[in-house]
Amino acid sequence: MRPTLLTATLLLTVTVAQAAQQPNILFLFSDDHALRTIGSYEGSINSTPNLDRIAHEGAIFDRSFNVNSICCPSRAAILTGKHSHANGITGNGSRWDGKQWVYPRALAAAGYQTGLIGKWHLAGNPTDEFQSWEILTGKGGQGSYYNPRFLSAAGESKVEGYSTDIITDKSLDWLKNRDATKPFLLCAQYKVPHIHRIPSPRHIGLYDEVEFPEPTTLFDDYATRQPFVKDVWMGLRGMQGHVLNVAPTKKELAANPRSMPSFLQEMTPSQRDAWHKAYDSRNLELRRLQNNGLLDGQAGLRYTYQRFIKDYVRCIDGLDDNVGRILKYLDDNDLTQNTIVIYSSDQGFLTGEHGWAEKRWMYEESFRSPLLIRWPAAIKPGTRVSALVQNIDLAPTLLTAAGVSVPDEVHGVPLQPVLDGTTPDNWREDILYQYFDGGTPAARGAYNMPRHNGVRDSRYKLIHFYDHDAWEFYDLQADPREVSNRYRHPRYQDEITRLKQRLVALKQQYGVLEPPKLISKHSRQSKHGKQTEPQTE
Repeated sequence: MRPTLLTATLLLTVTVAQAAQQPNILFLFSDDHALRTIGSYEGSINSTPNLDRIAHEGAIFDRSFNVNSICCPSRAAILTGKHSHANGITGNGSRWDGKQWVYPRALAAAGYQTGLIGKWHLAGNPTDEFQSWEILTGKGGQGSYYNPRFLSAAGESKVEGYSTDIITDKSLDWLKNRDATKPFLLCAQYKVPHIHRIPSPRHIGLYDEVEFPEPTTLFDDYATRQPFVKDVWMGLRGMQGHVLNVAPTKKELAANPRSMPSFLQEMTPSQRDAWHKAYDSRNLELRRLQNNGLLDGQAGLRYTYQRFIKDYVRCIDGLDDNVGRILKYLDDNDLTQNTIVIYSSDQGFLTGEHGWAEKRWMYEESFRSPLLIRWPAAIKPGTRVSALVQNIDLAPTLLTAAGVSVPDEVHGVPLQPVLDGTTPDNWREDILYQYFDGGTPAARGAYNMPRHNGVRDSRYKLIHFYDHDAWEFYDLQADPREVSNRYRHPRYQDEITRLKQRLVALKQQYGVLEPPKLISKHSRQSKHGKQTEPQTE
């Protein structure tokens, strides 16, 4: 049952939306975008002027969370407005059921022209979820950064260029060729900054002289956490090879062409030249440091972090440029005032925090997702939203904006009551998280991750690693970086009892089956010799 939030305010919003012109909807979406690499979020380490424009001209959500921090489940949660167990996509190996209710089909029925361009990344191609679609294909649905292949109802094609630029080109063409008599929903979904992070030619040479700030938890010793937490396979220390853009130099490849890695083989000669111009000197310097024993211990982790985060930010620069191109098109074509612009990502990402570079966890850096919304008709510029929201809320929000009723089966709630920056008294006080795609003590899953679920409210977080009968509890006000598990602390026992009760209540509310089924049967060996998600490069 959905929380009862259709108050008089919301009913008024629906009435106004039905009476007025239906707004256009532009949904800009990325993969694995950490909040600390968006300029308008607190603690940002880089500049993103175009993403920041959406925040400054609309709202930034400080407490936006996903329901399951992994690619396919997050995308399914957005499409259906439901938690993973209800939409069937509990892990990256789950098969997508395109016949179930999705919000784009409901908008199409209400008169919208709908389109999807870019990264779909669900196991099963779209059918009629969108009226038109053109998705990245290959590499388990990830597609390539350079010269990617696209699949549509008309067939498959290869496009020369850089993925982020091409998705924008195709999105702009869609906007130019749309039926201008209808409102539109366009989802432009980018691969960036998902692994393997290869920046565009125009950004590939940046930041060589920059040292990005290290997370304060880069050298976390996991002392207070459950013992299996430190054994996951997502540490920066394990990064090597193509994941860090390490490859033979141009001269070495000329002498031995067979040693060329696959990602360079995908490039044109001019693209490879640009890559070698940027990375050959970096890789030669890496060898020098290694040969002189200068990357032992913490020095090695610090070096790996800088290699990783610089490529990550270079990729974000390309994304931000392309967001600017689309915003300019809206400006130039008198579409800004009546278009809802949403920017989000399928989850956050651990960019060195706790020594990791991954997601999946209920820890904040993974659990939080960026969310920026510009809607001139409903949101005042510079609004900051502190209410607890989740990605399941986006579908009912867009339906309500279009004057379309929200089915009772949807778990999320419309965000309209919080778009002014206030939190109504009857807004949700806590949220549920579920990660199914891990393993049990007897059967290790993807990344050697444990399955877990939990509840978070405005201050506290309780995590249950149910296969291990183990718990963690965090006071996010006193310990925002989650380094001190207080589950055994006498001071917090009342709060822990309360949150255990809330966890049970939330699972009952959303119809969670107990015990959760073990679904991690599709993982494979990564290039680091460890298990990884089935659809990751």
